[in-house]
Amino acid sequence: MRTRFLTAALLAAALGAGLAAADLTARAAQDQPPARAEKALKPKPWPLDADTYRERRLEAEALPLFASQDPVDVTITADWKTVQRDRDDKSRKAFPGGLAIGKDGQPGAPISIQLRTRGHSRRMPRTCEFAPLRLELPKDGVKGTIFEGQKNIKLGTHCQSEGVYRQYLLKEYLANRLLNTLTPRSLRVRLARVTYADTDSGRKPFASLGIFYEDVSDLAKRMEARELPVPQQRFQYVDQPALLFMSLFQYMIGNTDYSIMQLHNVIMLDDAAGIRYTVPYDFDYSGLVGAHYAVPAKGLNLPSVRERLYRGPCKTEAELEQALKPFREKQAELLALPASLAAHGFEDGTRRNTEKYLGEFFDLIGRPDRVKKVFVTDCTPIAGM
Repeated sequence: MRTRFLTAALLAAALGAGLAAADLTARAAQDQPPARAEKALKPKPWPLDADTYRERRLEAEALPLFASQDPVDVTITADWKTVQRDRDDKSRKAFPGGLAIGKDGQPGAPISIQLRTRGHSRRMPRTCEFAPLRLELPKDGVKGTIFEGQKNIKLGTHCQSEGVYRQYLLKEYLANRLLNTLTPRSLRVRLARVTYADTDSGRKPFASLGIFYEDVSDLAKRMEARELPVPQQRFQYVDQPALLFMSLFQYMIGNTDYSIMQLHNVIMLDDAAGIRYTVPYDFDYSGLVGAHYAVPAKGLNLPSVRERLYRGPCKTEAELEQALKPFREKQAELLALPASLAAHGFEDGTRRNTEKYLGEFFDLIGRPDRVKKVFVTDCTPIAGM
């Protein structure tokens, strides 16, 4: 077990080194002319009219899966030994399975689906014994169910069977709920109580928590936008308020595991006016989650992921005050979220530690001198990250 975790840490460090390199690339790019990159980043014209944008938005907003925060009960049946053996991060091989939606404590009729493993670091067997999943759902099969309108949906899984991983999953769910509370420009999430049944009758079913994530296409529809999966983005090319907000949110949860240069854990949206918005996701390497396998990029010189570092654009105090408004206005609501997870197995010690970590951020932004030092005086001007 110890060897497995050490190896996972080394692999994570290698990934982190790549993100640190992105910072160095961004610094080197400051003096380069932007014309060539700007031409490469220019997307094709929007083909739709305003009424179509609105209809798509209303359709995505009404998806029943994300209409409630109550956990959904599902049973997923598959040959799990075969499914979980597929750990090649380039593989898109799908396997047959069944999905039964629970109601009144009983599973409903099974729906035939396809499923596969997904992800990068958590798809590696040295990190997770049970990889995250992607479910491919039949349109007619889910009609009239909570999954109506869903075609492909990601399921965050428990990773390992040890109890600490339940806390990690709940903290990652919490990070997403914090973001959802602050802005609709974020992937919606729904907690799930999942029973994993095996096609081999000799293998006993087991249950664990999971997280269903909104599909990026539905996020784009809600924002009347489209995904722009083009890397090598610099600060100057994206919407500044959205970029600053994202940077402050990442600081709040202690996350440095993202890059707009590499489009690592960042979704880029492009609207009809040509404005590009950054949307963060995937927070298991954040200080808020504090997973033992998570390590910061070596080039950032941080002792642990719990140490916060601001990696965003340098702005004036007035711009920062404006960007911090939603955090201050929703402080009480945000700080109440950890306690709301108690019914799902969020332990008291984990809750207190999480509340303290978030409280440190709010203590900081309540002091103008600290805000100026961290986000203005100590800010390093770079072209991107």
